Amino acid sequence: MGFCNYFLVVFDYVRYSKRNDILVGPGRGSAAGSLVSYSLGITDIDPIKYDLLFERFLNPERVTMPDIDMDFDASRRDEVIKYVENKYGNKRVAQILTFSTLKAKQVLRDISRIFDIQAQKTDDFIKLIDSNLSLSENKKSDLVKDRLEKDTLLTRIYDIASHLENLKRQTSIHAAGVIISRENLDRYIPLYKISDDEFITGYDMTYLEELGLLKMDFLSITNLSLISELLSEIKSVNFSKIPLDDKKTIELFKSVDTDGIFQFESTGMKNVLRKFNVESFDDLAVIIALFRPGPMENIDSYIRRKEGKEKVTYLTDDLKPILESTYGIIIYQEQIMQIASVMAGYTLGEADILRRAMSKKKHEIMDSEREKFISRSINKGYSEEVSNKVFDLIYKFADYGFNKSHSVGYATVSFKMAYLKAHYRIYFMKHLLTMVSGNDVKTRQYINECKNNNIELLMPSINDSDYDYKIENSKLRFPLTGIKNIGHLVCREIIEERKKGEYKSFFDFIKRCYGKSVNKRVLESLIDGDAFQSFNLNHRTLKNNIERAIGYSELVADLDDSLVEKPIVELYDEYPIEDLMKSELNSYGFYLTNHPASRYNTKDIMKINHVKEYFNKHIKTVVLITNIKKIKTKKNEDMAFLTGQDETGIMDFTLFPKQIKLINNIKNQ
Repeated sequence: MGFCNYFLVVFDYVRYSKRNDILVGPGRGSAAGSLVSYSLGITDIDPIKYDLLFERFLNPERVTMPDIDMDFDASRRDEVIKYVENKYGNKRVAQILTFSTLKAKQVLRDISRIFDIQAQKTDDFIKLIDSNLSLSENKKSDLVKDRLEKDTLLTRIYDIASHLENLKRQTSIHAAGVIISRENLDRYIPLYKISDDEFITGYDMTYLEELGLLKMDFLSITNLSLISELLSEIKSVNFSKIPLDDKKTIELFKSVDTDGIFQFESTGMKNVLRKFNVESFDDLAVIIALFRPGPMENIDSYIRRKEGKEKVTYLTDDLKPILESTYGIIIYQEQIMQIASVMAGYTLGEADILRRAMSKKKHEIMDSEREKFISRSINKGYSEEVSNKVFDLIYKFADYGFNKSHSVGYATVSFKMAYLKAHYRIYFMKHLLTMVSGNDVKTRQYINECKNNNIELLMPSINDSDYDYKIENSKLRFPLTGIKNIGHLVCREIIEERKKGEYKSFFDFIKRCYGKSVNKRVLESLIDGDAFQSFNLNHRTLKNNIERAIGYSELVADLDDSLVEKPIVELYDEYPIEDLMKSELNSYGFYLTNHPASRYNTKDIMKINHVKEYFNKHIKTVVLITNIKKIKTKKNEDMAFLTGQDETGIMDFTLFPKQIKLINNIKNQ
């Protein structure tokens, strides 16, 4: 088919990545069904083992270009693109231009700025705009209409914005697409120079495809970055050789211990796992394919059939070899292709064209395809009734049938991440927490998981903490950058100065660091974050000695240390516990040590980390409620889902209609 060079180009930059320890994903999309890709080492998935179809990726009937999407460690993706640019020439390799357009809220904000309207007035008006609707559709809203009728200037702005809506606002770069050409690209398209030696295309994707230029996707995946960082510490593990039948990993999925695991972290996915009883890697591929709008309606039926509680049926026995592995339910696109091949004698290339036509719901094409399918099926000995039923069945599933190659590729990454979590949990949590730095919600979630798994977390220390989380004696040390107002610049200065010797006291620290990036606000943040705990001084004492310490540091900056008397620390009683908890919450965005629930420690109160030991028993817990989601039952009664936490972990609770009054006086913050 003339695509040898295409495969070799991809093979070359994948080989470069692997030789330079840049982690590459095992394969994604239909390319994982290619034995050529597997043989060349482009993908790590054996298509024969998983019954993947090459024709789903490439076949003689296909009129579009092949598409091998590759996942790379997000922190090193640019190195791969730079390698390709250097190899083929910077005018033969270019990332793709994209345009950001003026959406409803953005265009109103831009026009308001020109008319010099107060920002608060603009913000208040824009809150009334539904970003999912156009400005003309928003104008039908009573709230919007009322505001415009009362303000002529806003009406004028709204009118101008309506004419500009959806126009291009600015350029950007496509998240993954790269064009590679055998000739200089400026022979065919304009190029946009973004640096001395780097160009992007002057056209966006739409026009590039029409011109027949070849796009290759270099995707950056943060999960691969996490894995790569983790593997740099665990030298004994080879990512590509992690076994996909490891019992400890399967047990992790069974117990729904999937926080931080690619594709399996959401609440909805966890609910599926609880029902599914995962027994093998293949189950994960099925779950990924099922857990999407459309196929979701088959999840319960699939589980019942898997457990022998529902009869598995086939419209004809010839479908059994194709659908037996999924208990008679069509899940994968490849199954649709195989059915068309077995029943109607389609080549797999023709079957792929049929699948594409079905998914696009073009009625004139489908009428002719139905006639063709029925005619061929009858010629192969099937009745017209069965042929019609099978066609209706595959037509229904074609709209949301999942690419099995893609599902297996994603499941591979998920399983291998879970393997690392199961066998090297503290390393996994260290890098997971580092990856979500700055996200208070995720950080709190993962810290609670550490507590639930008996991983002790050490508070930040001015003498021990670094930029990121680190492991000390099988414990996790919180980073300085985890404290609010402590950025990388401040952290770098503290660490660089510390290389000259540990800080001996609070005064020694201020003497050596104050006046650069470390100011009074930074000092107060470090105190609130408990970073000076090693000096054995309480928070009030430290805060009340800041001015004295700053004065001392300013004196020794101009005089020899020996000429300046070192001040004596004045001691004070500690702040009340309530104040310390408030300071800790402000420092981290969550409670790290002190917690409002900590004061409730009587024998009849069960802590969250022990709840699982009391299955099917009545227990009492005291928690801080952090989220409430109310819904209506089929009887139009209120019920709610709560998220609560104590100092040991986080847990979801359900309030049925009879208990809903318990939270009537509580509001989400």
